[in-house]
Amino acid sequence: MSYYLERALSSKADRRQFALGAAGAAGALTLGASNAGAQDEISEGGELQIAIIGEPPAVADAVFTTATITNNIAQQMFEGLFAYDESFNPQPMLIEDYDSSDDGLEFSFRLRSGVTFHNGDPMTSADVVASLNRWGEINGRGRLIYDRMNSIEATDETTVRMVFDQPSGVLPSFLARSEAMITPASVAEAAGAEQIPTDQLIGTGPFRFEEHAIDQYLRLVRFDDYVSRDEEPNGLAGRRTPYLDSIDFVPVPDESVRANGLITGEYHFADVLSADLAEMLELDPGVESINVQPYYWYSPHFNKAAGLFTNQALRHAVQLCFSQSESMLAGFGREEFVRFDASICGEETAWYSTAGSDAYDNPDLDQARALLEEGGYDGETVRWIATREYPYNFLMADYTRQQMEAIGMNVELVVSDWATLVQNRADPDAYEIFLTGHSQYSHPATQPFNDPTWPGFWESEAKTDLVNAMIAETDPDALTTIIDDYTTLVWEEMPFVKCGDNFVLRGRRTEVAGYVNVPDFFFWNVGLNG
Repeated sequence: MSYYLERALSSKADRRQFALGAAGAAGALTLGASNAGAQDEISEGGELQIAIIGEPPAVADAVFTTATITNNIAQQMFEGLFAYDESFNPQPMLIEDYDSSDDGLEFSFRLRSGVTFHNGDPMTSADVVASLNRWGEINGRGRLIYDRMNSIEATDETTVRMVFDQPSGVLPSFLARSEAMITPASVAEAAGAEQIPTDQLIGTGPFRFEEHAIDQYLRLVRFDDYVSRDEEPNGLAGRRTPYLDSIDFVPVPDESVRANGLITGEYHFADVLSADLAEMLELDPGVESINVQPYYWYSPHFNKAAGLFTNQALRHAVQLCFSQSESMLAGFGREEFVRFDASICGEETAWYSTAGSDAYDNPDLDQARALLEEGGYDGETVRWIATREYPYNFLMADYTRQQMEAIGMNVELVVSDWATLVQNRADPDAYEIFLTGHSQYSHPATQPFNDPTWPGFWESEAKTDLVNAMIAETDPDALTTIIDDYTTLVWEEMPFVKCGDNFVLRGRRTEVAGYVNVPDFFFWNVGLNG
């Protein structure tokens, strides 16, 4: 038995302690946990260089793709009606305030005055309506909201009213997500279901689009006319000050090159580094390693629209053929960066559930082989699309491939860059499995796979009913029961295999002042000192 498998089969109570060392206990349980530099006096000016994993899909159009890197870049330029605070609660951003009916059917949002877009135009309610209409048309989470909506209208230049056919008390949590971004009405209406062209990436945020050289850099510059909120910074909410002159997001697919560039000073910040590089970063006094907790959980998603895995028995066969915890260790290595857990929400959140724990991480090869026979598997090739740009993505796929082949399945890893994978996973004829991550800190109703058109294509009447119930429910005790039922359904229908939680490693140079350790990075309130 391998070292990893021995650890994987150890007690689940012990597993949850892996990530609760000094770094985790000291302050990583909320979105606003700060690094040491966050309290420094911040200088104005400077050009921040950020090494990212590769070319961002759709550049910075967060409505068009759920890719994390795209969403993180977009939120430097675009804002929504709400933003998450350090406890993952939605707080007003582009609105002054709002009213909602007790039954959760009507909402009225009053916009802040004086907010302008990067092109100098004032933001009005017409822009909000057009932007949200585009979100509701092409974005999975937007569709969930619009499917239950009766009407949205601009009742005057500064007021937007939304009326629903079903209670929608959790609406602000959806509107706080980066893809619910507000653009000029002319941009939203011209783009429609297509990607926003780079010369139309116009928002209200503290930085504006300047230039994009494919595979070289994406440059943002300070928006000098930015109108900030006045409240103290609180997670992504509150005051936003653009100290930096510019930000370059530089695609660097090789994580060792990202790390070495951070050490040499070529980059000020490096995103998504292998846990194996933590010790190297910690040895350099000019660099701070950042363990981001909570972050994402990871799953192979089955294509349920076409091919082999329309058969639920075959999906369960795959889940039973491998150790979920060992796959996490294969992908991420160091124990302090992983947590083994069945829940689709982190234990730091109010939505944590222990449902499904009995099914999690209990491989049974005999039962897996029996399910292959029951499902009629006859040696067909399983195409698993993967990428090396996120090293865990390939490593977890390769580990699971070996376990699938051990029970008699034929698996082909089809490796590409991340942007190509994101494109291909939307085509149900292109693959059988892909692997990706989902945020541990999000309300479960807002997860993208709830939309049956999102890659993997999870069509389920029971799922739809439970998601609708979560969106409607405002009573915490009743919501807990619904989330338990939803988590149980995930393990019964097996649309994907929840493998475990990861706490990602990032790095910053010590001259980067004001950076706050958050899952979805931002660079307002950040400067370069020295």
